[in-house]
Amino acid sequence: ITHRWVPEDEEWQAAARLVANRKYQRALDNVERLVVSRIFELSKMNHYLALTAAGYKLRKHIGKALQTRSAAIRAALTQYNTAAKALGRRTLEFDEVVEYAFLSDFDLLRDTRQDISTRPWASPAARLAINTHFKLCRAEEEVIRLNVEIRRVVTYLVDEDQYLRACEALYQDANPTLAYQISRYRTIRSRFTPLHLRSLEKISRLSGFSGTLAPGVSVSRGLGD
Repeated sequence: ITHRWVPEDEEWQAAARLVANRKYQRALDNVERLVVSRIFELSKMNHYLALTAAGYKLRKHIGKALQTRSAAIRAALTQYNTAAKALGRRTLEFDEVVEYAFLSDFDLLRDTRQDISTRPWASPAARLAINTHFKLCRAEEEVIRLNVEIRRVVTYLVDEDQYLRACEALYQDANPTLAYQISRYRTIRSRFTPLHLRSLEKISRLSGFSGTLAPGVSVSRGLGD
């Protein structure tokens, strides 16, 4: 080694930034882990509180677990804020962190090259608008697909009944026992057909429905196809 790094060297400063970034990422991982655990504890508590059989001891146990988790989050936040200040990043408050419901809220904090949390698209309202936009785009595609699938269901219900009736008539004289079993099977299968048709009719009355309940024509029309 001919030259040792000193604080004024560029290599020293680059290494210091790497160490600071590493501390920041580890502190953020710890906060995220604790918040996710708290979300699971809250979900469990809400589940058990909704049950009348939930006992007092169980509710007390979950309540203590939440208190312990909250204390751990506060300690982890202190470490995170210390690491964030070293990088000039935004610090977090306890009330803000416990409201995080999506892991994407933590992902916005992970880019250590620049503080993207101040970008317009990083705000909760902007991300909600973006997600809503893409959901609408996918919904339009889904409507087109559902129009096809709805008609397929109607066609299948009609064709199945006609097919079973044709099979029953075909074996009525040659094999009455088989014809009787086909009749019973058709009765069982057709028992729920009115329910399906009523459900499809309700869908057709929805605002914006662009499909049709008219049955289509199957490619295979012969018996056994």
